[in-house]
Amino acid sequence: MKSYDLIFSNQPSRRLARHIIFWFAFILYFFYVNLLPGSVNDLFLAKTYISSLQLMIFVPVNVLAVYTALYFLLPRLIYRSRWTALFFTLAGLTFAYFTLAFGITFIFARLTRPIPYHSLPVSFRWFLPVRYGIGFPLTATALVCIFKLFKNYQLEQKEHELLLRQKISNELQLLKTRFQPQFLYHALQKISTLIQYRPAESRSTLLKLSDLLSYILYENEKEQVPLEKELEIIKNFLILKKMFYPKSLSFEYHQDVPTGDLFIPPLLLFSVVENFTDAIDTGQEEVHINLDIKTADGLLYFQMECRRTDQPDIGIPGSADNISGPLRRIELLYGLRNKIDFFTENGTTCLIIMLRLAENHGMIRTEHPILS
Repeated sequence: MKSYDLIFSNQPSRRLARHIIFWFAFILYFFYVNLLPGSVNDLFLAKTYISSLQLMIFVPVNVLAVYTALYFLLPRLIYRSRWTALFFTLAGLTFAYFTLAFGITFIFARLTRPIPYHSLPVSFRWFLPVRYGIGFPLTATALVCIFKLFKNYQLEQKEHELLLRQKISNELQLLKTRFQPQFLYHALQKISTLIQYRPAESRSTLLKLSDLLSYILYENEKEQVPLEKELEIIKNFLILKKMFYPKSLSFEYHQDVPTGDLFIPPLLLFSVVENFTDAIDTGQEEVHINLDIKTADGLLYFQMECRRTDQPDIGIPGSADNISGPLRRIELLYGLRNKIDFFTENGTTCLIIMLRLAENHGMIRTEHPILS
């Protein structure tokens, strides 16, 4: 039986085990605090332990207090924040516990003391009811309420964490499957034109588009793909984009990524490039893109610059809105292990992404602080 299941499970067997352990510990404590030897020698006398055992007659008062707290005070008053009612209820219960303990004291005196009850010392007649009718029951009530509230708090945190995990997972799936249909529409139009006027060139274009669509449809279901494959798709995408808009689009692609076992979530960088370039009106603008990607010391550096060559002082409008989804996916996957900078300066719109790649047999672990 795991400790977590023992504490938090609502299965009848777990609940019964919790109650047995609690009362076993409580009785041991009750016996210990009532063990009052007058001297060291009394520790070796049976009557010392018999006296402590006789005081177990007051345990039912604590049992009543504990289960009253569990099944009445907590659900009816504390959870509902009825503090005034709780105060007066506790006052009435304290009087009831004291009265019950007073009656038990009377019975206890008749069973263990040879003299009349009224002849017993005041310390006996009043100390026992106060200690075992007020002190112990109220302490047990407070402890049980604290334990129960702490348990409920932990369960709420666990439930909140689970809901957050599901929310993040759903959001990731939504962002992951987002692909701009405009590119596919324009690609098919351009390929149709190429088939008519430049059939030899259309074959290589179709192969590149086929690889791109295959990657989007099939690799998308995987958690990780080789980094080289992701970068190859990005390069093919830019080549296709250039083929479709030869007069208005130019690009430079620089890659310094050693061949190795580096992996990355599929479409992570591709979606950034695809959405970034989608903000460009290549039919009306002359745009130059500079893409620089490299890895060093466990870091992935991704820098993409975009500027209009026809109007160098004007940035790329709408680009920030277009890439907000892909950047959100990076934040969800990498949490604090990423750094993103997006700005426009002197007419050049620049996006810089740095990702800390975890070393786990060559795999990049897609973590988030809440999911860790």
